Amino acid sequence: MKPLTKVLSALSLLLSLAAQGQSLTLEQLIDKALTNNLSVQAARFDEAKTEARIAEVKAGALPLVNLTGDYKRYLKIPGQVVPASAFGGQEGTYQVLAFGLPYNLSTSVQASQAIYNPSLTIGLKAAKTSREVSTLQTRQTKEDVAYNVAATYYNLQTTVQQMAFLRRNIVSSDRLIQITDLQRQNQLAKGVDVDRLRLSKTASETQIESLQATYNQLLNMLKYLTGTPQSEPLTVQTTIDETIPAVTLDAPAINRTDLLLLDRQKALNSLDQQNIKAGFMPIVSAYGVANSTVYATGGEYSYIKNVPGYWLGLQLNWSVFDGFARKAKLTQKRLDNQKLDTQLQQTRESITMDITNARNKLLVEQRNLTTNGAQVSLAEKIYSQTQLQFKEGTVSVSEVIQTEDELHNAQNNYLSTLVKFRSAELDWKKATGNLIATKQ
Repeated sequence: MKPLTKVLSALSLLLSLAAQGQSLTLEQLIDKALTNNLSVQAARFDEAKTEARIAEVKAGALPLVNLTGDYKRYLKIPGQVVPASAFGGQEGTYQVLAFGLPYNLSTSVQASQAIYNPSLTIGLKAAKTSREVSTLQTRQTKEDVAYNVAATYYNLQTTVQQMAFLRRNIVSSDRLIQITDLQRQNQLAKGVDVDRLRLSKTASETQIESLQATYNQLLNMLKYLTGTPQSEPLTVQTTIDETIPAVTLDAPAINRTDLLLLDRQKALNSLDQQNIKAGFMPIVSAYGVANSTVYATGGEYSYIKNVPGYWLGLQLNWSVFDGFARKAKLTQKRLDNQKLDTQLQQTRESITMDITNARNKLLVEQRNLTTNGAQVSLAEKIYSQTQLQFKEGTVSVSEVIQTEDELHNAQNNYLSTLVKFRSAELDWKKATGNLIATKQ
């Protein structure tokens, strides 16, 4: 029989939280966190912002249409200096003439379309890569949240089991106190023996109060991680899964988000370099203009006339020399690329180390769990035998308290090892990038 099996039935008496609603499993808590956690929600906003940036880049490939209007009321029509000989005047003399009418209204519509712009094509590729980066960043946030939820959940489970152990031991202490008190009344035991048992019971009750405070803190942390308001109840499943999965030494499939992020950042860096180089190329655009200008004057000789105009054109923009600014930008991007290569190498080495350490830790804790489980069973057997011997008067209270302390230590060691094993299992999944592989 497994060491914890005997106390699982007492968990319903420990906590009345189950009456408040369905007890959530670890999987359900993680699902809830991946939906409601504020950090995950913030990451989704970043994804939405990236989609808006992609739409902005795509807009550059569409035609641009501009409408302009200009109204002028000349208080004095500006003049122009012209040769007087053009109007029959003396050669070599000039006159100032004012052309036009005092009222001018000009309206123009211009449509333009980029014909050749290499930066636009590269920008579209970079926008799609940015989408992948944003998705990976959200996934990384989810992994961090899932890891923290699982770690908190395991600690909460351990706390509940420790309280269960202590409550069960208190029941045994109460029976011993009653027996010892009866023996004292019959002058078969001393009063100090009863006091020592009561002192041991009080110590256990104090530990339960401390553990209850720890439980409340862990539960509040789970509320925070799962996006549950602190004022609302949250009930979690406290039964510890004692199943020990088989650990394989085969190399797992690596699916690390940090590695994928660096790879996408290298792709973005490459596109940035291409975009800078594209700055050396000209940009050709076609455009068409429809213009309408109205000239008017008032008074006795009022007059109004609309003069339309239409034309098409090609426009060339070419930054021939920029003071070597693009060259300096290219140098920076190449250095960034070398830095990313170094970070990729460093990350791969770190991943190898993480996987090795996680595998070794998992194997060690698996062996320790089996050993400590056997120790708990042995300590329970010795404690039960000591209680029977005490009732028969063949052992002293000191021996009973000593065996009880040994049982406490064995139970705590087992729980501690169980948490370490679950944590090692969690680290193994994180190291191989399979923490939330089924929750993308």
